[in-house]
Formats: sequence, structure tokens, C-alpha cells
Amino acid sequence: MIRVLKLGGGAGVEHTAVLRNLAERIQAGEKWVLVHGASDAANTLSEQVGYPTRTLVTANGHTSRYTDARMIEIFSAAAGLVNQRLSAQLAGFGINAVGLSGPTIIHARRKSAIRAVQNGRTVVIRDDFSGTITGINVRLLRQLLDAGITPVVAPLAMGEEFERLNVDGDLVAAEIARELKAETLVILSNVPGLLRDIDDRTSLIPEFSFVEIERYDAFANGRMKKKLLAAQRAEVERVILADSRLEAPLDAAVNGGGTHIWQTQEITANVHFA
Repeated sequence: MIRVLKLGGGAGVEHTAVLRNLAERIQAGEKWVLVHGASDAANTLSEQVGYPTRTLVTANGHTSRYTDARMIEIFSAAAGLVNQRLSAQLAGFGINAVGLSGPTIIHARRKSAIRAVQNGRTVVIRDDFSGTITGINVRLLRQLLDAGITPVVAPLAMGEEFERLNVDGDLVAAEIARELKAETLVILSNVPGLLRDIDDRTSLIPEFSFVEIERYDAFANGRMKKKLLAAQRAEVERVILADSRLEAPLDAAVNGGGTHIWQTQEITANVHFA
């Protein structure tokens, strides 16, 4: 049984506690693939080199990094640094982990145009180096897992013209989970899960089924919209959106914490429909 963990790369996401908890579960015999983000590291590096980050927002509210030719260089460097750091931390916790640059296992098609809303107007962006995922090297991932090695995957892909492309980490994790036929996809970030009111932590939606996901999409803002999209694409029995900022974040998530989205409609009595 394989599980996939997406560890967010935004500001405020706790890494050390998550990696320690992940190591404990791997040492207990579980198989995990770790996919990580790199947004905060890329923001920091872009500020340091004097090339500030810009964000694209689509008409339906999805957000993404504007990744022109200069930014893909910055983002690639930041993602590589995060990948090396996480792999080293896992090794420090006794796990045989290998860092994988996304182009090693992720293939994508560069987006020819992105429609974004700027100052109330729709504009077309044509110089962006972001991609739509077209394939995953599942064979390599399985070989590593069968050898007792934990893959640590960066959110980069190889384009059709062998260019590096920025791909969304949540969607990378979803595609890997689907291709590996994983049992669970866990997405840990800096929020407790899906909230009815983004300013009220007590408004957490504990669980619902995939058939109800469109109803709950109304509560998703910013990056949470992409997480719900990833949940739909993963096609696994359970997707968990939970908080990284706990003492044992992964244990808390799999034992009922956060928001659980179930493939089956037979969910527990804790569900509260909108």
C-alpha cells in the first residue's frame, strides 16, 4: 500500500515536525512518496536577486506564479535547494531518501497561453514557462519504493522541447497518487483544512464525498481551489487536507484531523453539508 504526501512550500508551513513524523511511519513499514512545494523559497530568492514574484489569477479564481524566462531559473534553483534540504532532513531521521528533480520523472506540455485577470481586464500571457502534466515516470518511483527508498519530488517538469517547466505541486502529487494507485493522498499546508470562513479556524469542514465537491468549492479561496482540483484528479480512496503546524501532523491527519474527502459516498456521521 502506497501513500503520497504533498508538503506545502508556502510561508508558515512546518517541515521538521512533518518529516520526523513521516520518518516514524516509514520506519514502521509504510511506503510514502513525498512531493514538496517551493513557493516561499522562490519568493525569498527572487527578492534577494531583485526580481520580485508576480502572481497570475484566472477568471475562476485559480492563482499561479508568473514564470517567465528569468523566473523559471529562480524557481528551479529554489526548488532544488528545498529538495536537497528535505532529503537531507529525512536522511538525518534515518530514512533512505533520494531527491528527484521533477524533470527526472514528470513530463509536461508548456502552456501556449494563459488567460489572467489584471486590473479587472482579461489579458493573455504567452511567455510563461508553466506546464500541464502529461506523464509520470511511475516505473522509476516503483523501483525506488520497492528498494526501500523514499522519493522526494520537486515541482518541476520536462517540457516537450526539453525545457524546464513550473508545474503545480498539488497536481503533481495528485498525478503521482493516481498513477501509483495510492490509497491516500495527504496535503499538508499552513491551514487546518477547508474552512467555511477563512478567518474562523473553528469553521473547519471535517469531511465530505467527492460527489459533493462542487458544493464545497464555493468555500475554497486562492490555493485551496487548486487543492480541491488535485483531490478530484487523484482518484484515490481518501484525500486529506490538513495542518502541518502540529506536533505529529501526519498522525493527526490520517487519524481524522483536517478535511477528509472520500471516494465513497458512505462517509461518517461527522459530515456537515453546506
